[in-house]
Amino acid sequence: MNWVSHYLKSFKIISNNYRWFTASFIAVSTLFILCSALNSLLPVLLRNAANTFDGAPNASTQFLLFAGCYALLWTVSQVLSSVRGVFSAWILAKCDATLYETILTRIFQYAHSKQRTLDPGYVAADINRSASSFSLVTVGVFWTIVPIAVEIIVAISVLYAIMGAAYAMLFLVACVALTSLAIYVAKSSSSIHRALFEADNNLSSYTVERLGRVYDIKINNSLPKELALGRTFFDNYVKTIRDANLRMGIRIACQGLAIGVVLTFFILLSGLYYRTNFTAGDFIMIVGYITLFTLQLHLLAGTLFNLQAHLISLNDGIKYIEEDIKEQYHPKHHADVEGFTLTGVTLAKDNRTILNNINGQLMSGVNIISGKSGAGKTTLINILLGLEESHTGTALYRGHRISEALTEHILSEVSVAPQKPVLVSGTLEDNLLYGAGDVCQNRLKEIVELLGFTRQGTDADALLATVIDVAGSGLSGGEKQRIAIGRAILRDKPTLILDEPTAALDERTAHKIVEWLALHTRNLIIVTHDEKLKKKYGIKIELNETTADSIQV
Repeated sequence: MNWVSHYLKSFKIISNNYRWFTASFIAVSTLFILCSALNSLLPVLLRNAANTFDGAPNASTQFLLFAGCYALLWTVSQVLSSVRGVFSAWILAKCDATLYETILTRIFQYAHSKQRTLDPGYVAADINRSASSFSLVTVGVFWTIVPIAVEIIVAISVLYAIMGAAYAMLFLVACVALTSLAIYVAKSSSSIHRALFEADNNLSSYTVERLGRVYDIKINNSLPKELALGRTFFDNYVKTIRDANLRMGIRIACQGLAIGVVLTFFILLSGLYYRTNFTAGDFIMIVGYITLFTLQLHLLAGTLFNLQAHLISLNDGIKYIEEDIKEQYHPKHHADVEGFTLTGVTLAKDNRTILNNINGQLMSGVNIISGKSGAGKTTLINILLGLEESHTGTALYRGHRISEALTEHILSEVSVAPQKPVLVSGTLEDNLLYGAGDVCQNRLKEIVELLGFTRQGTDADALLATVIDVAGSGLSGGEKQRIAIGRAILRDKPTLILDEPTAALDERTAHKIVEWLALHTRNLIIVTHDEKLKKKYGIKIELNETTADSIQV
């Protein structure tokens, strides 16, 4: 059974990350079972209390005894229920967080080519559902179904003693039949749950996509068009939800009808055929049991129905964890070669040649990769970092063939300043140190000054404490690019790659930074179309839109 293996895998993941999980799980499960056993004894005490009204000499004493035991047992059950609720919520919150973190971490470890195929909206929706699915399966199976089974077993045992084997067996058969019906309905509901999840994923994807293009919607004055498209999308979304809930409601109503028929049958059977042998207390107890466990069977039917949804969600999360990841290769020794070597590197996608027969070496010193927009400069950077494997030819880093398995090793020795960095919510200091190790304050302030972040009348400490939101509101494109360059410098790696460092910076600042880096970086690779930089440092690789040829310098 696939869901069992997925549940056990999740259980193992949580156990490995949560030291006391197994012991806590057993303790809380025991509390649930104990509460169920206590609740199932309440009708017996109620029966005995009612039977004291038969006029016996010590009836008052017996009534007080049984009524007191009933009240005490009910109180203990409620207190234990509150205790188990507190501890179960504590445990399940840790379970949810552990699974969420595990899935997210796994996705971070995917090859870049795989990450690019993921829809952020779908992934977010899948993770949100699946992170809590283990907890909900645990609640459904161990903290709902198992306790209900305990209550039914106790009830059947009491009914056997009071009503006889035939009545108890008939009650057992009814319970089994209703449970089988609930299991059948739950399994047949898979398509309903899948339709609801697909609608949820589409909604999440739609939201993420639109939030990512708010600026374009604004400047293109395309809000009316977006609203019209959105109206169609939401109409389809509502229709899907309505249809799924209608199908779900019909199934649940049929189950409720079946349970109601069973309830009516056993109450009538008890009153009509056993009235001559019953005391009032017996009838109260039997009707109490029938009513209590009919409600429990209704709860069981709902739990099984929801359990099917949670199992689907759990599977959706486990698929991210089970995704194959190439083992990273960290060479202990390098050939007597520095930097990158490219031989006949060619890359074509969708019947379009992006890079054509690239040859060259990017060694110590300043290395310029030049080309117009769309000529494949960023693609070439991805090849150097092992993030793009769909090329032919040979690309080597310090003598080792570049692949996705070598990416971690390359990035442990190479810093990259992309054109469009992603900012983190925090201060300027947090953003500059993102990805860096231990950096002393003097070094940090030196880089802040180099990047031109200093402001008249503001000291460096206050500047570093400037709060930046994740969207970088209030920052210019040049400031964002300087943050990217600062990150790359502060990572303190022997090789540094700058992707169009002069694109968003004024010429004076850009050339000042490049000159400083040329003096302080062993291997500086600059992707640019800046004519002054090309003239000053020469060109190692020249790219254009149709061909890409290397220039040996």
